[in-house]
Amino acid sequence: MQAMARSTRKSPARSRGARASTNRAATLARGHFLLGAAIGTGMTAKSAARGGADFLLALSAGRFRSMGAPSAAWMLALRDSNQLVMEFGCSEVVGATALPVFFGATTLGYRDRIEDLVARIAEAGFHGVTNFPSCVFLDGQFRQFLEERGIGLDAEIELLRIANRRGLMTLGYVHTVAEAQRMAASGVDLINLDFGWNTGGILGVDSSLNLDDAAGAATLLVNAVHAIAPRTRCLIEGGPIVMPEQMDEVCRRANADGYIGGSTIDRLPLESAIEMATAAFKAIGGLRREVVSLRRELAGKAPIDALTGFNERMIRARDRVVVATDSDLPVLIVGEAGSGRSDVGKFIHDSGARRGRKPIVVTCGSGTPEQIELNFFGCAAGAFQGVEKARVGWLELARGSTLVLCDVEKLPLVNQRQLLQAVDAGTFWRRGGTDMIELDVRFVGVSSVDPTSTEQAARFDAAFCNWLDVVRISLPPLREHLEDLPLLAQQILRNQSTHSKARLDPSTFRVLVNHSWPGNLRELRAVLLRSTLAAGNDIVYARDLPSFAREDEAVATGRAAFPSERDWILDALRRHRYRRTETAQFLGLSRKTLYNKICAYELYPEASSRDP
Repeated sequence: MQAMARSTRKSPARSRGARASTNRAATLARGHFLLGAAIGTGMTAKSAARGGADFLLALSAGRFRSMGAPSAAWMLALRDSNQLVMEFGCSEVVGATALPVFFGATTLGYRDRIEDLVARIAEAGFHGVTNFPSCVFLDGQFRQFLEERGIGLDAEIELLRIANRRGLMTLGYVHTVAEAQRMAASGVDLINLDFGWNTGGILGVDSSLNLDDAAGAATLLVNAVHAIAPRTRCLIEGGPIVMPEQMDEVCRRANADGYIGGSTIDRLPLESAIEMATAAFKAIGGLRREVVSLRRELAGKAPIDALTGFNERMIRARDRVVVATDSDLPVLIVGEAGSGRSDVGKFIHDSGARRGRKPIVVTCGSGTPEQIELNFFGCAAGAFQGVEKARVGWLELARGSTLVLCDVEKLPLVNQRQLLQAVDAGTFWRRGGTDMIELDVRFVGVSSVDPTSTEQAARFDAAFCNWLDVVRISLPPLREHLEDLPLLAQQILRNQSTHSKARLDPSTFRVLVNHSWPGNLRELRAVLLRSTLAAGNDIVYARDLPSFAREDEAVATGRAAFPSERDWILDALRRHRYRRTETAQFLGLSRKTLYNKICAYELYPEASSRDP
């Protein structure tokens, strides 16, 4: 009985062999698209498996990425690459999922021990071997040096041949058609055309290839491989491919069998997700005290979009709103068109003592001074030719409520003085009438210009300006508090009744924060509405956004477009949220030069939130 039990119990080695055989058949079976994930941690391995990956590659480059270094760090003599992969591969990856795992092996330093290396890889439970780090990533004299000493591509091909003989799957990294032909002739199972380091993100590099070039190169490789080994499956990786639709375009045009994602699966998504999550937590943490205080002061009312944000200027604007709602004083709201000035005016009314009546919102400056006078004060029946009935003016309509004066800077000076005279007297009369009417109105002015500036002073009567500008609320343009954009975007989406569940993909935020937003909040709302309609689901991707011309005539970024070097550098810092490396690249300056100018001009983050 014991002998029978021993004979029927499978050994660990036999179990691994059976599983490897099953995984090999599933991975190499033709007819379905292959997706490989080049990873460096157990967490990314499990996540890739849940996402539908067909196999995993445990590579030193993936491990370096998880340490915060670029993929190219494997090219430096920092660690024994094979030992590094063996350590994290055994402890974190093999056995963590049911997917086959390829061991990224280098022959450098192992030229006379390749048999022993492959044996260790098989015994550790890996299902396949790939030549990584590979000499195909090198060129010039160094590559020639390796080839002349027998530690170049020939050694890597020998590594894969030995792995095949041991029953392991093999995947060959190549850069050229000639290298692919040599790999195909050696009998490898999979051949991966690597286009080089990925673009995008913090650690990405510029690629010399575009998608058309990549598709053309992949087509040549696939045809060359299948001419030698029709059953060998061809995959692509790297270079300009950072989005699924880009992968689909290249694979479809080249008739490739699959794709391997390294940075595009771990580094780029993690960078975006962690950055956005951290920014959101920081935003919520920074806003918590302000929101609690504002809600208490405004009887539990939540801030509107125009008052949302943790930028210092937004905080000051909310503080001034609290002052405005606690009094009946005149208010002047200054900001660019589309920044939500009228919304703030209505919010002040709705949060104040006059909220029982609707506010009267009017636009100043349309018509002659005589027509505007009648609009404000009204007139008695028959007072003017053609006026048969009495006419009620804005001041009378707004009795007991708030009169919001939009574009108040366009109000003629004579009308400004007439309005101030009525305020001082506390009464007014309809033109052509004799009965005095008590003035009981709260005034909120909305202006796109600063009345105290030298250039705009002539547009305001001094006494009128002194009266109206008692409580000033300055709303910064959206381009000057882009750090608030993620919070604003999500709040706007939540407030859209038909798209309240929509959310933005991290790639979408990257596009949004690089736009200058000349239309401010109004433009942002319109863009988000169009994008959610174009998306057709609950996730808005960058492809759903309208095209933004980042360097067009509407967004001048050259030095000549700014009155001073300080303004030029400050604009670039704001665009890139004070990230010095990105700002320096954008301006064409060295990081040290940029740092010196930041110190000289005192352009620290808080400088962006100072009122001009």
